[in-house]
Amino acid sequence: MNSVKKFLKSTAGMVLVVTILIGIVVHAVTGNFFTAYNISTLSRAASFSIIVGFGQTIVLLTGGIDLSVATIGQVCGMANAILMVNYGVNPYLAIIVTTILGGLLGAVNGFFISYFKMTPFIVTLATMQIYRGIVYVITKGMPITGMPEAAENLGNGIIGGILPNIVVMMVIICVLLTVMLNRTKFGRHIYALGGNRKCAKIVGIPTEKVEMMVYCLSGILAAFAGVMMACRLASFQASIGESWQMDSITAAVLGGTSMSGGIGTVVGTIFGGLLSSVISTCLTLLRVSSYWQTIVTGAVVLIAVLIDAVKDNPSIQEKIQRRRRNKGK
Repeated sequence: MNSVKKFLKSTAGMVLVVTILIGIVVHAVTGNFFTAYNISTLSRAASFSIIVGFGQTIVLLTGGIDLSVATIGQVCGMANAILMVNYGVNPYLAIIVTTILGGLLGAVNGFFISYFKMTPFIVTLATMQIYRGIVYVITKGMPITGMPEAAENLGNGIIGGILPNIVVMMVIICVLLTVMLNRTKFGRHIYALGGNRKCAKIVGIPTEKVEMMVYCLSGILAAFAGVMMACRLASFQASIGESWQMDSITAAVLGGTSMSGGIGTVVGTIFGGLLSSVISTCLTLLRVSSYWQTIVTGAVVLIAVLIDAVKDNPSIQEKIQRRRRNKGK
């Protein structure tokens, strides 16, 4: 019971409660939210951005940020389609190869950030542009169609008529990452690096190597999402995952991950990603313009970042407590 109360008081717990309440209200108005079709569609759409959000969460835990996740997904989705369509590579082999490619693209970010001490924002912004350019140079903005049926079935498969394959994959990835962060030396090093980089260096943690691996992992997860999205569509589109950059940060921050590093969980990222997707779905069910959806999503991110800033700023917290004491008098 105590653990439940503790969870509900956490950022992730509060986000889950808000998500459920929004769903209940919209279902009461429209009668269409808690339906098998809507839940299946919503969970499938959310899973892609959540998987990318897992990588973003791990990067944020170190105090960094990865703006290239969307374009890494695009490059690897393109490579996956080319291997299957143009060269007839087995779908499962192509998925493995192109997911590894994502790790290499992430390693480029990690190399400049960890060994040259360059700012993560600038490095990943630059590689984002480079990777996007590669996609358009190779495809000329044209789609790649004709992917094998096996790939399409993998991306669109549904277990028991309601649970999409990608949701199962997302849960498995979450379990593996949770074990890694909580039960391994590498996971402890990630939290230590984000908590206090100088102290982590002093106690002998190989900070450069840890940071390098973190960006590799982010690239792998972004690549996997891009590859699976291409499989779901049975084709590659240059616009695949173009919102993942914002969606991944939104999911992580709403889930309680601190942008200053050292605090956060991948489980929280699931709840953050679900809230973002639920808001978008609810606005659609309420027939609100897609332009307003963008505004609402941006506002939610701003509020989440504001809460994060207040939570991590001792001076602001002191002012709030002082005002509460003054009101009490």
